[in-house]
Amino acid sequence: MRPLVGDGGSVVVASSLTSTWMKQVREVAYDAEDYIDKFRLHHKGHQDYDGNLVTVSMRKIIRPLKTLNAMYSVANKIRDLNARAKKVSERRLRYKVETGGGATFDGHVARSSSSCNDWDRRLPALNIDESQLVWSKETEMCINSLECDDSATRRVVSIIGSGGLGKTTLALTVYNSPTVKAISTRAFVAVSQNYDLHILLQSLLTQLIGNASGPSSLVREETAKGRIKDVETWGISKLIIECNACLQHKRYFIVLDDLWSSEAWKHLKAVFPYDTKYSSRILITTRSHHVAENCSSDTIYKMAPLPEEESKELLFKRVFQKNECPKELEGVCQRIVEKCGGLPLAIVSVGGMLARMENKTEAEWKKMQNRLSGYELEPGGTIGGMRRILSLSYNDLPYHLKACFLYLSIFPESYEIKRGPLVRQWVAEGFIGRRTHESNMEKVAESYFSEFVSRSIVTPTRIATTGVVRGCKAHDIMLEVITYKSIQENFISFMGNQQYMAGGHDRIRRLSIRTCGSGTSDMEQEFRPRKRNKEHEDRSMNFSHARSLSILRCKNRPTTMIRFAKLKLLRVLDLEGCQWLSDQNLKEICKLSLLRYLSLRGTNVSKLPEQVGKLKELLTLDVRETFITKLPRTITQLRSLKHLLGGRYIHYPSLSRVKALERGSALIIPRGLKKMKSLEKIAHLDIGSSSLEELSELSHVTKLCAINNERGGEKWKPFVASLSKLCGSITHLSIIQSTKTDKGLKVFWELKSVPVVLEKLYLWGTLKALPPWLLNHSNLVDLSLRENFLGRESLKQLGDLPSLLSLRLYSESYVGEELCFRPNKFTSLKQLIIDNLSYLEKISFEGGATNLERLALAFFKDPGAEGGICGINQLPKLKEIEFFGGVIVDSLVETVKNEVREHPNKVRVYIHGQPIEQY
Repeated sequence: MRPLVGDGGSVVVASSLTSTWMKQVREVAYDAEDYIDKFRLHHKGHQDYDGNLVTVSMRKIIRPLKTLNAMYSVANKIRDLNARAKKVSERRLRYKVETGGGATFDGHVARSSSSCNDWDRRLPALNIDESQLVWSKETEMCINSLECDDSATRRVVSIIGSGGLGKTTLALTVYNSPTVKAISTRAFVAVSQNYDLHILLQSLLTQLIGNASGPSSLVREETAKGRIKDVETWGISKLIIECNACLQHKRYFIVLDDLWSSEAWKHLKAVFPYDTKYSSRILITTRSHHVAENCSSDTIYKMAPLPEEESKELLFKRVFQKNECPKELEGVCQRIVEKCGGLPLAIVSVGGMLARMENKTEAEWKKMQNRLSGYELEPGGTIGGMRRILSLSYNDLPYHLKACFLYLSIFPESYEIKRGPLVRQWVAEGFIGRRTHESNMEKVAESYFSEFVSRSIVTPTRIATTGVVRGCKAHDIMLEVITYKSIQENFISFMGNQQYMAGGHDRIRRLSIRTCGSGTSDMEQEFRPRKRNKEHEDRSMNFSHARSLSILRCKNRPTTMIRFAKLKLLRVLDLEGCQWLSDQNLKEICKLSLLRYLSLRGTNVSKLPEQVGKLKELLTLDVRETFITKLPRTITQLRSLKHLLGGRYIHYPSLSRVKALERGSALIIPRGLKKMKSLEKIAHLDIGSSSLEELSELSHVTKLCAINNERGGEKWKPFVASLSKLCGSITHLSIIQSTKTDKGLKVFWELKSVPVVLEKLYLWGTLKALPPWLLNHSNLVDLSLRENFLGRESLKQLGDLPSLLSLRLYSESYVGEELCFRPNKFTSLKQLIIDNLSYLEKISFEGGATNLERLALAFFKDPGAEGGICGINQLPKLKEIEFFGGVIVDSLVETVKNEVREHPNKVRVYIHGQPIEQY
């Protein structure tokens, strides 16, 4: 193959060759996995023979013959794969394909040199005129933190944030500010993930000598050349010694830009003297909060996206060289700004393209808006630079995280990705490898999720009181980068209405159907096949190799008919919100014997077929928010099942934290529960109709949610007996007595073993006093109470729980007229939710709950002049107060507004989720 003329052409050809070779290797690996799974399917087919149809003697004859035929077929396939693999290897050698580098997002091959690659990565950021950015406030804050002279010792300040937020630009603005320019010994060092320590130290030493040599730039240059002659031959030790000597007994200012790992800091910190009197400063930019903490940062400044008004100002300056926009373009400008999501780099990049447009008309700008909504962003231009920087979040991930990262593209735009379902899907897909010290793959998957949050790849949307991120969203532009890469690598294909995107690959490995009968988005219009007739389209869609299928929030049946029974290799099937799902569909789904994850959440299905017992490899069965209650007898054949999730919740529309299980929605499990040894999470179990004595044999259960709909409390006794044997594993326990009874939950006083690892507890039912085992519990962090009729003494006892972070008091949980938080009580509490306590008239904070951050309140009636809330000023860490429920007491709201007016935190006040005037 002849390369194109010029260096640039050679690079493009090299990129094309590398991409083609990688595709061929990938497809060989995929096919090998397919053949293995097909043989497993054959083996499972024999196991499922019905004895009524084939006699035992006939089986002995037929089975070996069919197995021999399958083995012969697999052997032929392996021989073909071997031949293909050899050809792929020969092509790599013939065309001298480089395997050490990879194609970047805009089609250029990554350079092998760490230094060149590093600057290539930063060019789009460094070429932005920082005067265009609205950084005055941020720059001032950062400089103030650097100038803080409460200590003359060396201080480290970190700026953290995701790619494209402007960390490098802010660091450069600070570095070039008059305050820092007054420091003669200074340097700006770009680190990167795959840094070359030798080159990095050379750069640092050159800058230190050059900046400190003399008043004239020429003098500095000549002096620097003399002192660092033959520096390329110096060893690491000599470079460290020379750098250290340049910094000794001086005030210095160093910027370490784009620090990816704590290991890099360990290598570098020895260079910087820890002086005690010169007030030296080190400024670090990083994407990881973990890295910032490991650098012993005195101050951590977290970059936030630009607010809407400042985003507009930046865009207008870039396009119109002023802070105003023509009225006819205001609407489309607003949508473009929203698409950029406050990312300065994205705004400046898009602004540059808009500025070059000859005709600044609404029609032309709408074309740009549509392009931003799809994937046809032209590489090589300003947008290419933006995508290249955003794609670093993928390129620089460790290998074991890359598949998990790409998997995020399976979720539609603006979709809240819930941590629990996501990590369970990762496990089902086979993305999670066991660690030597961690046998629970879900724990490993959760650590991967936390890594994405730490790297600012995803934005948290729901954070539990314990600090655990429960939900997140991928930024729109980041999602486009992930989606582009997923299509490029044939990781996920996308379909919706008439769109069909497989990136030129002939086999679909994972499929995400984004929209179903809900209109056509701009993205779909951009990627809609041109003049493709339906017959050709249906023929070209080969789903038989698909490993996962995701059809989310599709109220209408997909326009392209998918036969579930044909998807023999499917491992993950997510049908959340598919209202069109039928019983016949479920029968087809139950033929997918390799299925490991099945979510029917939010569908209208009411019954699982008996054939569900054939899903021998199923790990997760999610039937929450459906009408399924009674499970078939064959459910107990699912020996691999870990997560059995059911029940329907009633939510307050304005406060998702407040919810209650709908009566009659719990799961009824048939006899044989003890066979399901792998179960870890059961929610919700109807104990009135289930076999409770078998529960004690499920030694791996960590989450158990049980409900009794019968009036008598006799059913709780065998449950408590079983629970006593599970106290060593239960971390999350919900006990619900949905009908009022005098005995209620008093039987739980008889719990013989203390659930020592219990962290989350929900008690719904009459108690009148707390069980003794609860009073001294040291690990409990989350407690929810409902209809317990507890008095003041019980509240005092709860105040002594050392780890309690969240307390929810629902209706009739407490019968006192006053809730008083006294000194040294509720010392760890961060969240308090009070939901319509009938007798409550007054809440007073008298030195207790000093760590409280969030308070949510619902009252039945006006508490009167003597009641209400007092002592808010004694909650130094309070951040927000929210009023919810059917009745909003105006006098109470006014009292709270008066209380928070003088609060130093400027506490936010909400009504039904909507903010009111801030003080």
